[in-house]
Amino acid sequence: MRPDVSVIIPMHNAAATVDRLVGSLLAIDAPSVEVVVVDDASTDGSADRVDATGDPRVVVERFTTNRGAGIARNRGLELATGRYALFFDADDEIHPSSLAAAVTGLDETSADVAFLPYRYRRGHASTFEGMNVFDLAAWGRYMPTGRRLTHLAEAPQLLGFSSYPWNKVLRTDHYRRAGLRFGGTPVHNDILGHWLTLLDADGILLLDQPLCTHIVSAGGRNLTNRESRARLSLVEALDETYTELERRPEKRSRYAQHYWDFVLRVGGWATTRLTPEVVDEFNLKMHRHLLRMDLGDYARLRLRRDPLLADLVLRRALA
Repeated sequence: MRPDVSVIIPMHNAAATVDRLVGSLLAIDAPSVEVVVVDDASTDGSADRVDATGDPRVVVERFTTNRGAGIARNRGLELATGRYALFFDADDEIHPSSLAAAVTGLDETSADVAFLPYRYRRGHASTFEGMNVFDLAAWGRYMPTGRRLTHLAEAPQLLGFSSYPWNKVLRTDHYRRAGLRFGGTPVHNDILGHWLTLLDADGILLLDQPLCTHIVSAGGRNLTNRESRARLSLVEALDETYTELERRPEKRSRYAQHYWDFVLRVGGWATTRLTPEVVDEFNLKMHRHLLRMDLGDYARLRLRRDPLLADLVLRRALA
């Protein structure tokens, strides 16, 4: 019998946290859970720790070279046997009652994905933080009740949501047929997965209960030049995502306003996290990406849908 949910965990040097997560998943009685861990060439014994559970519900795949979380997620989806799939990170916390509600909701509806809110906790703090400002506003607009079956055309701002993979439970067979994949960039590889999940969903189930608590490292680290250069891959991730939109011209046109608003917001966010040495290179990459905008989409933005956004895109492209 197929498990209800395959929880797919890309992992790189997560020995400090993965035991807790895997243990919490295996402790869930219902729905039935399969844990698919794809170890991305860890050097701290992470995969051995997972193997040591000896539980037949746990599948471990090992990469011999570091290929990135997006490629690990793609491999995990290939291995998953569950009716539904949830992509999760090795250092976050699952809310079992929300997972159960998502499975029940998907069983009872025609939705291809259950979309839920999230929350943050910083380090070992005992208090939680809610979603970021854009996500909170969009959620409040579309989620007046505890559960809602909708379609992307009725809730398009979900596209601009933070591109996290761990607040969505997906119908596995549907997304395999649709060709769901995550990007191959070292960071921001979840942007492509987020957009494809929503673009290729015939129905979206909104559930107003957090599925994941995302753990933010206390204090964090100062940005290094190496990390800043990795941030340049944002534009590569956007290029990959826009290419998929171009393959869906009707959806590209329909959701152009939401895509280019997202590009400007995430680009502005990234700019504040770059070291000075890479700013010019990043701006050039963004310039080239903005010039990919379809002229018909620009004209519709400028004349009807959102003239202010059209002006912002033009000024950013010509800067």
